[in-house]
Amino acid sequence: MEQEQANRRWSRSAYLAMLINGLCASSGSVVLAILRERYGLSYDFAGLLLALISVGNMAAGFLSGVLPDLIGMRGSALLLVGGAAVGYGLLCFTGWPAALLLAFTLVGITKGCATNNSTVLISQAAPGKAGTMNLLHACFATSSLLCPFFIALFSRKGLPWYAPMAALAVAGGALWLVFAQARLPAKPRGQRAAGSDWGFLHSRLFWLVTCMMFFQNCSEITFTGWVVTYFQDSGILTGELGNLTVTVIWGSMLVMRLLICFVFRIRDNFKALALMAGASMAAYFLLLRAKTGPAALGALVLFGLAIAGTSPTGISSAGKLLSNASVGVLLPVASLGAIIMPYIVGAVAQKAGIVGGMSCILVSLACMLAFALVCRRETRKEQARAAQSAG
Repeated sequence: MEQEQANRRWSRSAYLAMLINGLCASSGSVVLAILRERYGLSYDFAGLLLALISVGNMAAGFLSGVLPDLIGMRGSALLLVGGAAVGYGLLCFTGWPAALLLAFTLVGITKGCATNNSTVLISQAAPGKAGTMNLLHACFATSSLLCPFFIALFSRKGLPWYAPMAALAVAGGALWLVFAQARLPAKPRGQRAAGSDWGFLHSRLFWLVTCMMFFQNCSEITFTGWVVTYFQDSGILTGELGNLTVTVIWGSMLVMRLLICFVFRIRDNFKALALMAGASMAAYFLLLRAKTGPAALGALVLFGLAIAGTSPTGISSAGKLLSNASVGVLLPVASLGAIIMPYIVGAVAQKAGIVGGMSCILVSLACMLAFALVCRRETRKEQARAAQSAG
């Protein structure tokens, strides 16, 4: 009974944390557009900044899986989750390149810590269920949808140019307070604790899921990071309409994640993932072919609907393999895709133009589809072996 009450309390904290985390993490693409305009940043340097969010995300994901064994889950969260407040606060005072690099890394550290801890808390409450994980990510999508309006609110005339970053720093402080009040376990678990079981490292399925999530991160994180710049620099959607593309993509993703949570019942995670990946490829191809604002927005909605469920469904497909330790490996390794791909897009865009750079994402979508199919075949083999053993 006591554990059930703790799970409910931690679940509420996880949902609230992901709401604020979405605002802080997804504002990075809009903040990047502000910084490019103010400081004249090149495509390749902008791609490096986006990549560093994922570097911080990866590092924090790993540390969030290991540090609870040493200093407890509470100590780990409070140590790492303050990065958004510090990072966005730093952007208010300087445009020095080293400071920009540090700031984006700190934002990524917060994203990784909040996502890792929230994922673990939810997976413990309902292991293997795509619905609850999609609801968690729907919280992230909700605030991501609102982040352009949040930025616009603090970009009005009469306010200093850095007002949006100052507001995001305050939001980062609120995120830290959520974890401070969550009453997470304070004592170190110790290396032999159940949550620290490293047996998952011997699971072929775990590594196949991790590879699939690597390419999922390549696709989704890179796209959401570059989409504002793509539409503005291609001239399809400019000014405030360009910034609102973030709202369109996250609005579409929110709708689909809520549908998966409350309406659709996914019985075969990997079959659903394969369908989502194929649909994402088709929608993204249409988006790259769009030459007018309405066509681009229509393709953007389709892409958002198609890719929305890939991340939460992919993570939940690991089922009982999920723990602090396994999430501390899966998410950081998958985040390598979100480190490498934004920089590749920026480097290609510097040479071949923004359309050429964005076309690289089609390759990562194709790889995600391939690994979803391989994962489905692997689960069928495991089920067959289990049936033979039972017989």
